[in-house]
Amino acid sequence: MERIEIISWENVALVIAEKQDLAVMYRWANNINITKYWWSISHKTLLSEEKYIDDILTSNRIFFMIMDKNTRNIVWAVGFHKFDELSRNWLLWISIYDEKNLWKGYWTAGLKLFLKYVFEIIWVNKVKLNVFSNNPRAIKCYENCWFKQTWVLREEVYVMWKYEDSICMEILASEYFEK
Repeated sequence: MERIEIISWENVALVIAEKQDLAVMYRWANNINITKYWWSISHKTLLSEEKYIDDILTSNRIFFMIMDKNTRNIVWAVGFHKFDELSRNWLLWISIYDEKNLWKGYWTAGLKLFLKYVFEIIWVNKVKLNVFSNNPRAIKCYENCWFKQTWVLREEVYVMWKYEDSICMEILASEYFEK
């Protein structure tokens, strides 16, 4: 099935999540080198991932896949976890699907594309996220996408046998349009 591209830029496209993404999500949800950056490390069954994607696809949640336009492969997912519709403030989550894609520019290009969508098309006021201190690549990416660190929750999570800080980063619509 041909993917529906919502918006594209450089080498990536923001595409609608589909049931066919289940296989890639299942592999990603059980890769410790990826899940160590999540709030909780727990392995997922194929059935639990199927339920998760079914819930997403039948809801009004904003959830997209980032696709490499050349290979047509899904490289990561992005969506809103929680949102305040009145204030238009949204909590973002991002999931990389394959470690080999970490240094190929997908993350920065895809996140800038997603920010274009949320600020220019659906008129969000603020996007915020949490990132663990053990993830310097992600922190650098967020800074390259104009996010600013706003506060730190010290030793907030226990991951891979040690406590990590959770860093909150945000970008306002006004800051996005200044760029």
